Amino acid sequence: MAVTVLRPVIPDTVERIIVIGDLNGNDEAFTRLLAKIGYTKKDALFILGNLVEEGPDSLRTLRHVMELASKNPVYTVLGDRDIICKELLRNDRNDELLKYVLSRKSGLIYDMCLNSDITLKPDTNMFFVKQSLRVLYEREIAFVCAMPHIIETEHFLFAHAQVYPGKLEDMNPNEVIRADAFLDKGFSFDKHVFVGYWPVMLYNRYRRDANPYIVHKRRIVCMNGGISQKRDGQLNAVILHRNDPDIRKAQFVYEDALPKGKVLNSQPAGESAHSVDAPDNVVIPLRVVDDFTYCKQDKTDRNFWIPTSFLTEKDGVVYSDSITDYQIPVTFGDVVSVIAATSRGYLIKKDGITGWYYGMMDLSGTYSG
Repeated sequence: MAVTVLRPVIPDTVERIIVIGDLNGNDEAFTRLLAKIGYTKKDALFILGNLVEEGPDSLRTLRHVMELASKNPVYTVLGDRDIICKELLRNDRNDELLKYVLSRKSGLIYDMCLNSDITLKPDTNMFFVKQSLRVLYEREIAFVCAMPHIIETEHFLFAHAQVYPGKLEDMNPNEVIRADAFLDKGFSFDKHVFVGYWPVMLYNRYRRDANPYIVHKRRIVCMNGGISQKRDGQLNAVILHRNDPDIRKAQFVYEDALPKGKVLNSQPAGESAHSVDAPDNVVIPLRVVDDFTYCKQDKTDRNFWIPTSFLTEKDGVVYSDSITDYQIPVTFGDVVSVIAATSRGYLIKKDGITGWYYGMMDLSGTYSG
């Protein structure tokens, strides 16, 4: 299969260019983000793929995007998770697909079955299920199959994971939709390249920052804030004026769909910050105190107090969810996102940065942020 490149003609009525990172099947965050940025039909929306799979509402998210695209200029590239839809067009790999869907109990195909009163069991004949879903969800399948790998406009390039300098059509499709740590490859471009896929917080092993990661000299913008992938994930948007594509003048907005609280004590920033995240999230538990476990990070030999609920064990190996030991600076009255409430304090997020807050918190009100 060859790489498909879409070079759309943006309607003259468009006033803003809005770029949104991986949706990851989180329609709640997507809906809230659109409201927060004041999305209208005068905006051209570019979505960097992975509409489905990771989050709780894959089918609803896909249909939401389809509805917007039927009325307004909405452009989305194909993501590595989106291709699950193409499995419905295959007549083979039925047992593998069934095991995948049953193991996750979420995702696009699971949602399609649930929405159509199709019950999946270990002995279900997935071949016949596929036949039914092809008919019931013909429009959804066609929409995903028509999504290009790359979108190019006068000032920007959009791809799910990466592009190479040079002729775009010469790339391998798998290279476009899957690429770890794209920034580490050292590429530079003549126009700004927007990519998703690799969660942006993985580029900073110290302070956890889920905001778009921009390298101005190389003209690369990494957008995947890890919504539905990380406990502290968020859905990122970059807003540019149609007639002024200068990324330095862009507006940045995010939505994490996390509960909010009001800070009742000020605290300064901590002196240091370290994080645990995949793929270096193997830890060695040393002792348990209340709802925390004192652990040594296997890769670095650095010690962390980690909420025990963040730990999972598989085949005798203990893994930690994403965590940091950073004490985040806050001021009385700040409204923050609350990731976890523990006996030692709150793991919170402010302005896209994750850290620990050790004061009192008002969780009784309805706060926006």
